[in-house]
Amino acid sequence: MITRIANRRMYYTAFVAVLVVLLVILALPSLKSAIARAQLEMKPKNEVVEAASDAPAGDAAPQSPTAFEKVAETDRLELLFRSSDSAIAVKDKSNGYLWQSAVPLQDAAAEGNDLWTASSQSIFHMTFTDPNLPALETQETNSVIEQPKIKATELDNGISVHYELPRLQISFDMIFELKGNALEVTVPGQSIQEAKNNWLMAISPLPFFGAAMDHEQGYAIYPDGPGALSTFKSNHPNYLNPYRASVYGSDTISFNNYQRQQNALLPIFGLKVNENAFLGMITKGEYDANILYSPSGYLINMNRVSSELVYRREYEAVKKDGNLTKKPEKELLREDHTIRYVFFSGNEADYSHMASAYRQYLIDEKGIAPRIKKGEPIPFGLDLLMGIKEGQILFDHFIPTTTFEEARQIMEDLTKRGVKNISANLLGWTNEGYLEYPSGYKPSSKLGGKSGLKQLSEYTKANNYQLFLQDNYIMAWKGVDGFSTRSDVVVGANHFAVTDRYSELFYLNAGKQNERFQDKVLDPLGKLAVTGINFDGIGYTDYYDYNKAYPLTREGTASKWLEMMGKSVDQFGAAAAIGGNGYTIPSSSRLFSIPMEDSGYFFTDETIPFYQMVVHGLIPYSGDAQNLFYDPRLQFLKMVEYGYMPYYQFTKKHSEDLKDTYYSDLFSSAYHNWVDQAVDQYNEMSEKLQPVWSQTMIEHRKLEKDVYEVVYEDGSRLIVNYSPREVKIDGHLVPDKNFIVVPKGG
Repeated sequence: MITRIANRRMYYTAFVAVLVVLLVILALPSLKSAIARAQLEMKPKNEVVEAASDAPAGDAAPQSPTAFEKVAETDRLELLFRSSDSAIAVKDKSNGYLWQSAVPLQDAAAEGNDLWTASSQSIFHMTFTDPNLPALETQETNSVIEQPKIKATELDNGISVHYELPRLQISFDMIFELKGNALEVTVPGQSIQEAKNNWLMAISPLPFFGAAMDHEQGYAIYPDGPGALSTFKSNHPNYLNPYRASVYGSDTISFNNYQRQQNALLPIFGLKVNENAFLGMITKGEYDANILYSPSGYLINMNRVSSELVYRREYEAVKKDGNLTKKPEKELLREDHTIRYVFFSGNEADYSHMASAYRQYLIDEKGIAPRIKKGEPIPFGLDLLMGIKEGQILFDHFIPTTTFEEARQIMEDLTKRGVKNISANLLGWTNEGYLEYPSGYKPSSKLGGKSGLKQLSEYTKANNYQLFLQDNYIMAWKGVDGFSTRSDVVVGANHFAVTDRYSELFYLNAGKQNERFQDKVLDPLGKLAVTGINFDGIGYTDYYDYNKAYPLTREGTASKWLEMMGKSVDQFGAAAAIGGNGYTIPSSSRLFSIPMEDSGYFFTDETIPFYQMVVHGLIPYSGDAQNLFYDPRLQFLKMVEYGYMPYYQFTKKHSEDLKDTYYSDLFSSAYHNWVDQAVDQYNEMSEKLQPVWSQTMIEHRKLEKDVYEVVYEDGSRLIVNYSPREVKIDGHLVPDKNFIVVPKGG
């Protein structure tokens, strides 16, 4: 019996080996063809051939070489174009540095296999699929492999290139234009044509633009949480995966919040190479785009960062046998995408100037105005959990953890202790309590009812304090009144309602919520003197909705939420958001839950406060509540370095009352246990940081191990020392695990 089994295994192994050999033999022609094309495309610049060939992909023959020609110029930049393969280069006239879309041959050929060396010469990468397959199978290609027909049309400040891929019968335009200190790359949605058997999934323009080698000095930045930085390294492992993140969060609604990757809060990426740098920002179509960073060691030894433009997504479809399979969405996302590259050189070539450039873009083109007045006291961020339900067998029990009167008493006590400014936020203030959605609009009678909330709001207004009412208008639990699980919820591309495995939790259609928001929420609260609504959820999730009555793209969903925020501003004067996705910034008077940490990718060397540098001095923001810190001193110093406001989450009653509720994470919240520490830390921050609270951050850098510096717009410097020893910086002593502020000129 054993011998028979062994013989079967031997025959099976031999059969597999023969099959593999046959597959390799069949693949050799296309592999050799691709490598031949790679070698052709990698000829030195003075030997490059024209690429407007009529021969099918794989049969391209050498033609007359072409060189780069100048097609546009500004005071700072020159745009160069190579007609043979449509490669571009941008010359920085301030120092002559050349940013190239194709990696120079001597660098590209140094490391990596031939196919990826060829890929480094590509003007675009592309992902496509055959929709007729029983399950989704995507394929990747690039301009070197496909040898597209190219038709270039000169523009006043650039060039438009039409690409036709004969093998795939896909075509599209890419427009390259210079605008001041920037290059703009646009893919017009209406220019895309595709075949019945080949559907476009994604395009990545300029995937190797400015790619850096291991021997060069510099780093890449990408929007992982607050921001992440990866330096170029001579010695590095081979990485299995790059950084790939969907702008504003995952395409797919997740019901599992454990080990969730940090959102790409901003549609940005950047590269510093020696004394030169660029910031890439997606200014159009960012809702359907990914940010990619591939460190040297992932497939090839080059550090590169770029964007990927999404034209189709995958979804789960039900097959005839009842099983699930992945399928591509039927409709092409026919929208314009624009990526803007802003260039820096010399002392400006760092992530601090990148952040300043993005802040200026938001001010100039998105209309963001400062919400912080010059000289305004630092606010004390005060979350108050008012009420929450405890699940019981017959009826849920409402637990009042802080009444409206007790909230007023807490604020009065803080004022007596010297807190000059309070920004309060109420959680669970309705009859349904915290985390029960839809939660309605009626203030809970067990907390003091509408009259109690009215008195609290009048108190805060009289003292010039903020008072936000937090609620969630995107999630809903089955069994809670106020929505229909058939008509009001988000529907996936498979035409089923998006819900968890138990069909208990749903997401609400943003269009329908927006239509009802004024009548159902704002009007009943009209007589309250609150600051505005704090919108939970809209800053950390975004999704497509195929609801037949109100279909929405990701941009459409976000736009409806922003309309709701606008209505809060119109009625009360302000609105706030939890999560920090970039689209919420223009409408927010305060930002909640801005992350301090990145996702922890193996190749990430530093977390950087890129997001905070963009918004500091414009909008106050908070992160995790200080009474929930796992390392109080270290995280307090991180708050100071990153410019957060002091922030606590309290209850009047003991947190033990929450142990049988859905919010047991608030493990220590009793006000009387925390008030002394909270006031001490608030006073410390106010005393030292008041002069810089309303200023923008213009520079952030690491001075030495565990010592960081932040420079503000008036030249004041914040120095934070995380080390267990005293350090001396420019003659200034910084105590261990502490910080100092050095005034301008000091």
